[in-house]
Amino acid sequence: MAPGREAGHNARMNRAAAVLAAAAMCGACADLPRKAAVEVADRWSPPSAAAAKRLIELYGPPDDAQLNRLTWNRKGPWLRTAVWNRPQVYRSPRDFDLVEQTVRYPVSREKAAELVAFSGALLVDVAKGEMSSRASREEVNFLNLNLADEVVRGRKTVDEARVAYKRILELTAAGKSSAYVGGLRFDGKGAP
Repeated sequence: MAPGREAGHNARMNRAAAVLAAAAMCGACADLPRKAAVEVADRWSPPSAAAAKRLIELYGPPDDAQLNRLTWNRKGPWLRTAVWNRPQVYRSPRDFDLVEQTVRYPVSREKAAELVAFSGALLVDVAKGEMSSRASREEVNFLNLNLADEVVRGRKTVDEARVAYKRILELTAAGKSSAYVGGLRFDGKGAP
């Protein structure tokens, strides 16, 4: 992008983010934050914009807006949900992991190591007692976290969880349903 054009784009993004932040403080302006959030997302790469709009439709306007990130707090089963604007470049499947969703899930360091071995899309913060999954969409985050819970509880080994992950994604791609992608199968407070 040319320097002058980039400056204009950045100014528009800053205005959209400022409008969204101001609107979030205005309780009487219920529809304005949604419009401002969509305006921010409209300036993002197509995959990022689509993910942001799905989350806006599902959870309403975000609680925080940055030029390249929208964040919702305590919506649905999630402690936190964030979506990022990423350039539309494909180097690996991880390039499409735009949606990060977090639950409260205290685990030991040993179990955290197992979880990271199961999936590189999992982020475990032992100190905060949180576990996050980063994927292209919410259903895949449900799948990652549900299988992670089964690994922690000893119901599946890391290898069994990897096989189940692939199998369930193949089934859902073929139009079949699975409880693993429909919601959390645990209470979001961690293993006993």
